[in-house]
Amino acid sequence: MCCNTKQKIARALRQLMCERPLSKITVQDLMERAQMKRQSFYYHFQDIYDVLGWICEQQLGAPLREDPEMDFEEWCLRLIGLMEEDRSFYRRVFLAGNPELVRDFCEGLVRPRTARLLFLTDDLRALPRQQSFVVDFCTKALTNYFVELCSSRKELDWAEVRCCLHGLLEVLRPAEELCLQVQAG
Repeated sequence: MCCNTKQKIARALRQLMCERPLSKITVQDLMERAQMKRQSFYYHFQDIYDVLGWICEQQLGAPLREDPEMDFEEWCLRLIGLMEEDRSFYRRVFLAGNPELVRDFCEGLVRPRTARLLFLTDDLRALPRQQSFVVDFCTKALTNYFVELCSSRKELDWAEVRCCLHGLLEVLRPAEELCLQVQAG
């Protein structure tokens, strides 16, 4: 029942976002569209941005966590593909004046994958300051790239995206190999 209620609220928010800016949508508007009582909203969500976060988790987070062994390049392509599938929604979120919501969410997904790629660790707290900086820098750069692709009005050129990611990984792979040598030796 809980998931159905959340889905119904999320669907209502998506519908309303097609009609007006996010800043003009109230919880009351949302619950009227969902044909539910206002107090039901607060049982499941703190605010409208929490609904957006839940949508991101359902559309991006859950599918990307399904295969933890997927290589980095394919994982990045999967993230871009998931954002592309609902590009109009994500563009509306970016235009709503709160692109940080999706950007922060994506950074949370990208950071551990980047740490694993560069330093072969899932424990970000164990990284020395310099390595942590490198992970943060790469995470922000990749996330900005993903957000730019998604928020652009241009049609996505998958060949170009693959070429860019492949080129990036050609630069990052020596760092991964160096890390393996240090751990082995």
